[in-house]
Amino acid sequence: MRTVLLSLPLLLTASASAADLPPADKPIPTRDAAKAMTVPDGFKVTLFAGEPDVVQPIAFTFDDRGRMWVVECLSYPIWSKDGKGKDRVVILEDTDGDGVHDKKTVFFDNGSNLSGIELGFGGVWLCSSPNLLFVPILEGDKPGKPEVKLDGWNMIDTKHNIFNSLVWGPDGWLYGCNGIQAKAWVGAPGTPKDKRTYIDCGVWRYHPTNKRFEAVAHGTTNPFGLDFDDHGELFITNCVIDHLFHFVPGGHYQRMYGQDANPHAYGLMKSCVDYKHWAGGDWTSSRGTGVGGKPEHSDAGGGHAHSGAAIYLADNFPKEYRNTLFTANIHGNRLNNDGLERTASGMKGVRRPDFLFANDSWFRGICVKTGPEGGLYVSDWCDTGECHNYDKADTTNGRIYRVVYKNANPLKADISKLTDAELVKLQLSPNDWLVRKARRVLQERAAAGKLEKATPDALRKILKDEKEVPKRLRALWALVATGRANLEDAAVLVATDDVSLRSWGFRCGLACDGPRGAESIVPLLNALEGERSEFVLLNVTAAIAQAGRTDAGASRARGCAKILAEKLTAKSAPQLALAVWYRLADDLAIPLDDGQLVTTMCETSSPLIWRSVVRLLLSGPDDQMNREVPRLIELLSNVNQPLTFPSIISPPGLTRETLAAMRDVLSGRQNVKLPANWPEARKQILKQATGEVTREVEALSVLFGDKDAIATLLKRVTDTSAKPDERRAAVELLAPRKLPDFAKALQNLLDDAALRGTAIRALASFPDAGTPAALIKAYPKLTPEEKADAVQTLAARVGFAKELLDSVEKGTIPRADVPVVTARQVLALNDKALSERLEKVWGKITPVAKERAALMKKWKDVLTEDTVKKADVANGRALFTKNCASCHKMFGEGQAVGPELTGSQRSNLDYVLENVLDPSAVVPNEYRMVNFVLADDRVVSGIVLRETKDAVTVRTVNDTLTVPVADIVARKQTALSIMPEGLFDAMKPDEVRDLIAYLRAKEQVPVPKK
Repeated sequence: MRTVLLSLPLLLTASASAADLPPADKPIPTRDAAKAMTVPDGFKVTLFAGEPDVVQPIAFTFDDRGRMWVVECLSYPIWSKDGKGKDRVVILEDTDGDGVHDKKTVFFDNGSNLSGIELGFGGVWLCSSPNLLFVPILEGDKPGKPEVKLDGWNMIDTKHNIFNSLVWGPDGWLYGCNGIQAKAWVGAPGTPKDKRTYIDCGVWRYHPTNKRFEAVAHGTTNPFGLDFDDHGELFITNCVIDHLFHFVPGGHYQRMYGQDANPHAYGLMKSCVDYKHWAGGDWTSSRGTGVGGKPEHSDAGGGHAHSGAAIYLADNFPKEYRNTLFTANIHGNRLNNDGLERTASGMKGVRRPDFLFANDSWFRGICVKTGPEGGLYVSDWCDTGECHNYDKADTTNGRIYRVVYKNANPLKADISKLTDAELVKLQLSPNDWLVRKARRVLQERAAAGKLEKATPDALRKILKDEKEVPKRLRALWALVATGRANLEDAAVLVATDDVSLRSWGFRCGLACDGPRGAESIVPLLNALEGERSEFVLLNVTAAIAQAGRTDAGASRARGCAKILAEKLTAKSAPQLALAVWYRLADDLAIPLDDGQLVTTMCETSSPLIWRSVVRLLLSGPDDQMNREVPRLIELLSNVNQPLTFPSIISPPGLTRETLAAMRDVLSGRQNVKLPANWPEARKQILKQATGEVTREVEALSVLFGDKDAIATLLKRVTDTSAKPDERRAAVELLAPRKLPDFAKALQNLLDDAALRGTAIRALASFPDAGTPAALIKAYPKLTPEEKADAVQTLAARVGFAKELLDSVEKGTIPRADVPVVTARQVLALNDKALSERLEKVWGKITPVAKERAALMKKWKDVLTEDTVKKADVANGRALFTKNCASCHKMFGEGQAVGPELTGSQRSNLDYVLENVLDPSAVVPNEYRMVNFVLADDRVVSGIVLRETKDAVTVRTVNDTLTVPVADIVARKQTALSIMPEGLFDAMKPDEVRDLIAYLRAKEQVPVPKK
């Protein structure tokens, strides 16, 4: 199978699309490919270039004359480790303006691992893992000696993804994307590691003259497209998880898996879309959704892998396309088009009809950009399959297409030759291609000391006098890029009525490093005090993030961060609250002994900020933790005033949040001491406590080892007059404490129907020799759910599992009661004799994949359309709640442990059967089962929900556990899903029918009547 390329989604190799593809050994002929494409009325597609003139076109850009510079990536898939390669940079020129290139020049032919290109400052900037290269352009388009500007990008896992998508930002920095596997410590050559900047997935930037490198924002999966809208807002396109993100500098965004770069993020910002360009389900299901592919995905927009980003800001297309984003949908063989709209607190993507259909299964759009005449250009990698064929790629072809609306006038100028006055005038052009080029040329002249004296004043006149907001912003950006912006410019903008102007006023004012950079920013602080727009405040967090990275801007950033924290309320948008928290805990690196700032953090009325404050205060070493806990207790109970901590005022109404955050951090921590003031504080808090607060107080009491509180809970466990829910809660709180005689108490509860299930699950935590006999004795009277829990507990330890197999052999526990997932846990105990006995007594675990075809046929014969029409859909909902909702959400019901089902291909019986019958066929990393061997010889098998340096939260098939890291002896990830096989085996045919009918429902159905 051939492949498309490196960095797009994290995919496994898969077969190409189905039977009605064009001839399997070749794409549509080059001469016919553009004619085969479908675009809206009035648009025209032409082939700008194709093989053999261009092959493997992974990236391209345009120079100041309008010529296209293309990277031909011949390295993939065998990346060069020694810097030697045959990747090329070629120049394609359309000399007669007919939309087809007619001149080709090879500029550079010995590149390695090339994946991104941009032009500026007299040379070519290239992503060339592990380096960012600068190749000077000499007379006659000859290359000078390449210079390594930055190094440190990952060369270990480059088959998955590498850094990419170079573009000049409105601020004059060079921006790029980075994938989740491309873990990098970036810096100038020779920089020691402790001075380098870490980045994996996210966006970075580099300044061409001051040579600073920064991580702009972190998150997503494999971003492979970046652009800015008319108001300077940054957007990236992404693969696997949501396809479009509005990136605010300093943000930490949802990621596919793994720990964010900041361990104190405590929550991640979300994508700006609430829709997908595919029908949902597991991301691997959207493969082959283009020509001849799966219609449910095609109708939704094509597939989960997106590459390239071009926000259209020119004047050739109809006005309805301005400020909309174009991206290539790799599996859908098309271009998607998304609208971009402002919200009260940020930006959102809006679904629009797909723009271009290639109608060729070989079409693999990669790079999308607007050209000098206002046309849209897209490069086509031109191959079959997907992204991860590690053996070969078809290096003989590649195409670049041009899309224009009716007629387009070619560029007939060299932007670099224009006067300053002409370049300033271009800031008013409706074609942002001209605006950007002119701004960069002005920046180059400023860096070389050649900017005319009148130029800043001419830009400043536009800034003050123009009516259209984008034109005023362009003038500001040109002043920023040339280093001529000052605090007066910022003050003008923050006093306007427009949120974009005010936003950039703050961003400009905080970032001023020029001659006026030391001036007072009192006007900005005063304006911020009165600012009410959450959109503007979100942009202020971006200003703080970028200004706070320099010595000159750090003090200003702190002043603004203090104001932001005070302005947040319980009703503030989560994105804004998270962004403010990042500024408090990330780039500013606030020391915990900074009394003024910590006091500000503690006076916030935002629950999110306050919870994060508590977690941060308790996240340090044991001595710090045990020092801060009593201070927080004083805060909660008003005991022993005055406080020793700097002037903390208890956040009103946040008692539960404080207790919950304390519990969250302390769970799994070793050496948690009983604070001297806790027993009295506990009494004071409980006097006014509600049910939730009471539970949190009791949980903390157990973590602290409060003997009186533990004694009260022990008494409640056996008090049959107490409410069952309160008794069960007591068992769940006490079980992790592993009290000496608690296992016996749990065994005695096996006769108590109200607590039996909870007791059975809790017994797995104790290596008590009496547990197997007690469970086996009680087994006949257990409910089906309790039997499943009992079998799971008996599989937790070698000694227990031996007695489980004895019972299976004797028939005391039917073999059918031991599901495959439990049998696998027995194997995970890693005891040879036990594994051999399992095969003898229970049987050999046969991969479902071998039986899938027969099982599929069996259930498709049963679940005919006529049969499903007779289903009780309400009963199907009850079955979903019982069997699926502990891991999956649908219509807002259930838990988000496994994939969301609401938007998946539930109407497709094949899809449902494939995932239920063989759940481990394709499992994303985050849903793979992990086996943990604990210090007391217990084996816990489940998926990792959350992980800190102290504890791992694990979801097993029947429980959620917090496992202290100190208790973990061994850890091994499997290729298996947590979803057990054989779900249908435990159900009657009519129940399977009802469940399938509910899974296919278009809307929520009523709860079944009892």
